[in-house]
Amino acid sequence: MKLIIVPLMIIGMFASFAAAVVAMLFYTKTVNSMQELEDLVSGKRDTTSVVDPYKQREDRLEELFELADQYKARYEEQTRTAEAAQESLAAARTQLRVREDSVLTVQRRLGGISDSTLQAQQAANLRDLARYYTKIKPSTAAEILQQEGELSDTTVARLMKLLPAGQMAKIMNNMNADFAARITKLMLQLAP
Repeated sequence: MKLIIVPLMIIGMFASFAAAVVAMLFYTKTVNSMQELEDLVSGKRDTTSVVDPYKQREDRLEELFELADQYKARYEEQTRTAEAAQESLAAARTQLRVREDSVLTVQRRLGGISDSTLQAQQAANLRDLARYYTKIKPSTAAEILQQEGELSDTTVARLMKLLPAGQMAKIMNNMNADFAARITKLMLQLAP
């Protein structure tokens, strides 16, 4: 009888161990169905994959870094879009102010407004433009200001005098050397 009981006990221990392993796999959500258990035992499933609570901290950090990189790329794209829109707005505002000034000049010729009103309105337009030119890239500002027929050299010089010194220097640095020299000369001739 001893010869039968010992092998039965050994088989019973293996069966209880196997049952405990299967219970642990279901408890830890390593497998969620009998099909997944079958795939795991047969080798069809990657056994190196673990569920989130059992991942190493480094694995979680790697996922967070990937997410941060995605957010950074998205932020940079939105920033480029916003800067392009801001530069486009500055160019449109410049064109609008040029047209307003020409309308004011025509009204002045027709006697609709006085010289002092014309000068006050033009000064307000220049202050408004200067505010926008402090917010855009110097290279774009220089490109807009150098466009032929948009603003007169005197108007550009007056506008440049309204800008903070640092922004003015950056814009001048991006201008054509001849144009920058003309504007600088005009700025020196303008009354303070």
